Parts: sequence; structure tokens; C-alpha cells
Amino acid sequence: MVTDIITTDRVVADSDKELSICLWANGFSFSVATADRLLLTVGQVQTDTPPTATTLAQLLPQTVCPDGAALDYKKMRLIIPAWQSVWIPSHLYNPALDRQYLATVTHLPDGTSPFRVLSPVLDSYLVFTAPSDTVMALKIALPGIDVVGHHAVLVEAALRDAGNNHPTILLHVRQRAADIEALYNGRLLLSSTFAANNTDEVLYHTLNVMKRLHLETPDMELSICGLVDRPFFALLQHFFPNVSLHTGTPFTYLNPEFQTLPTYRHTLILT
Repeated sequence: MVTDIITTDRVVADSDKELSICLWANGFSFSVATADRLLLTVGQVQTDTPPTATTLAQLLPQTVCPDGAALDYKKMRLIIPAWQSVWIPSHLYNPALDRQYLATVTHLPDGTSPFRVLSPVLDSYLVFTAPSDTVMALKIALPGIDVVGHHAVLVEAALRDAGNNHPTILLHVRQRAADIEALYNGRLLLSSTFAANNTDEVLYHTLNVMKRLHLETPDMELSICGLVDRPFFALLQHFFPNVSLHTGTPFTYLNPEFQTLPTYRHTLILT
């Protein structure tokens, strides 16, 4: 197991802390910040093999709160990078129909259950799949934690980046996948995940979205985050008129190590 944690000695009451945890195939990342965006801790844990629900339920509380104290944070959220999800406007949403909503876009995989989260900025529900045993174990280990589909977080980030009257695409790159949020005039046009095993496939899907949605205009902005390196950033500049890294809303911090933190790699836990 590899653990990489940056933290500060600043003492802050738990009631003012906000915890974000994002699950990955081989571990998790997390952040702790105050409500007024003072960054306290950023960490990631990578395991040799995909952790079981029981392992996560033991490891997460120990890592986030090593002194063993009960977590009584103002807000806690568990972010699930789900492959299957669908948006439903709140005025049309019926919680009894989550499985039917998902059935319109995918087959519900074995061992997963439907979950939902309300996005106030869109006034819509994101219905998504997540591993049943993992979510249940972590809800028991971290009472009061909210379960959030990662597209809800990315849409919020995209809307912060979006211009008032021109197209915007937020591209989030992760292992073997590309998440794309496309907006125009503050309206969500597409929110989807594509399988992508290399940068060429990520580029293909992004170009395809731009062309199919007729966003290929001189003022279109592409904002990227996640597993982005310099060669891939340079490659994107050849195909898109305006490319930038999504660095998120600024935090204040006390630990100087945070100054070099590549925030664009941690969009899901820092938005």
C-alpha cells in the first residue's frame, strides 16, 4: 500500500470541516477543507489489489482520522466514478423509477444498486450505479456521508468554467476512461463517460463530441483535468482553439506544500 498525504497542523473544529472521498479502482483519494475553503489535508492511498468493501470500511476512517476520533464533520461526501448514469429533471423525477431511468441507457450490472443525487445548479437528479456492498459498508463506517455520482461534481466544475455565451467542454481524464461535460449558454448538452485506453482515444471522443454537438466554433473553450500530462496538453492545443487546465476555485492554505499541488488532478475532491 502506498500512502501520500499532505496536511497542516492547523486545529479546526470538526463542525467546520468538509470531507470529500473519491473511490478509485485501486484505492481512494480524499480532501479535508473548511467551509470557507481553507485546505487542511489532501491525500491518496493506492493498494496493490482492488480493495474489498470491508477493507475500505476499515482503511478509510483510519486514514482520514488516524487518532480514531469519531468524524463529526459539517459535510461528508463519497464520490463514485460511475460508468452508468442518467440525468432527470427534478420536476419529472420519481424515486421509485431509478432502475427504469438507468435501463434507458444501460443494463444494471450485478452487485450494483441505483443511487441519486440532486444537482441544485441544474435542478436535476443524477441517477447512477454504485457497488452495493461498498456503499453500505462505508455508510456504516462513516455515518452521515452522502453518496455522489462524479458527473454531478464535474458538471458543477464545468458550470464554473463556462462562459456566458460560448460553448464549453470539460474533459476529465482517468484510467481507461474520459468523462465529458459539454455546455452552451449555461445549458448542459452532454454528460457522459467513454472508454478510452490511451490519449488517442480520449482525443477521438472529445473531437467527436465537439463535432456532433456543433460546438466547433472559434470561441469554444476546452477545460481539462484529471490524468493530464504535458505531451497530451500540447496535443490538444493542435485541435482546439482555447485549451486550459481546470484548476478549480482557489483555496487558501497554511502548508507551503499545497502551493505545488496539481489541483487539476484532484478536481473531484477539490470542487
